Amino acid sequence: MSHHRGPVSVQLRCYQLLFGKEPGDRGRFYLELLILSMIVASIAAIILESVPSLHDQFAVYFHSFEVLSVAFFSVEYLFRLWCAPAGRTHLTPTRARLKYVLSFHGVIDLLAIAPFYLHAFGLELDLRFMRAVRMLRILKISHYNSALEDLLAAIYEERQSFFSAIYLLAIGILISACLMYSVEHVAQPNHFSSIPAAMWWSIVTLTTVGYGDVYPITVLGKILGAGTALLGVCTVALLTGIVANSFANQMTRKRAVFEAEVHKALAMDQHIDETEAEALERLRIEFNLTHEHARAIIKRVQEEIRARHAHARSPDDQQHS
Repeated sequence: MSHHRGPVSVQLRCYQLLFGKEPGDRGRFYLELLILSMIVASIAAIILESVPSLHDQFAVYFHSFEVLSVAFFSVEYLFRLWCAPAGRTHLTPTRARLKYVLSFHGVIDLLAIAPFYLHAFGLELDLRFMRAVRMLRILKISHYNSALEDLLAAIYEERQSFFSAIYLLAIGILISACLMYSVEHVAQPNHFSSIPAAMWWSIVTLTTVGYGDVYPITVLGKILGAGTALLGVCTVALLTGIVANSFANQMTRKRAVFEAEVHKALAMDQHIDETEAEALERLRIEFNLTHEHARAIIKRVQEEIRARHAHARSPDDQQHS
């Protein structure tokens, strides 16, 4: 059931359907489901099309579905462009639309359809490159899931620590490559012909990939390789820890903000009315909190407020007695 109050313009309703997070809006839910289904189907078609036997047998069908997908995503893009001013009333329509076009989601929406039109207008593009760009459609899911934005925000928030770890990794790659070149060059002139060549071994070892195509054979080289591998585990653990810690802090802050809003809603009458419930649900969706988690926070805050009121009344009760 939708909670719209009063008449809503067509442009605003379009914005609510494409950009909104209004809880209980069935129209938005079904449109979101349709768009997500088209994204997944389009990605599946691109993957299957890369199989030579399937491409040869169903080339016409793949092309027809690609035309349908591009038409669908083009209409979606145009509608997003048209209704963008409805959600940014503080900006002029032109600036609001430009803000959407230059945003992360706007760029991804454009890249999802651009290769088809570039090819249609005569620009010769490599088929593999076109497939790679078309695969970026998977990022359109970011409209409905903030996981990628949360990751980028976590990295940005801990950017100093993150880049410090990258700096240490770069130093490790350079030093281990130089040492390995010195130790293994005579024994393996083909694999360790230069420091840049040795850096391939250093990168795959420090990142714990270890393809096994290049490896040390001398005693000193093996000792150095073992040390480099251990250093790689430590470096990767450091990077993982930085991002994981930032993710955890971000979720903690979101929970704190949600809890503060619950406190605000319950402060006056210890009751959450319909308007406050809608605002909390909107915030829950924005913060990607589960229903169970949100209910647990609300229940805990209610118990805290009741306990506080009971404690505040107890001295008065004792005086009356």
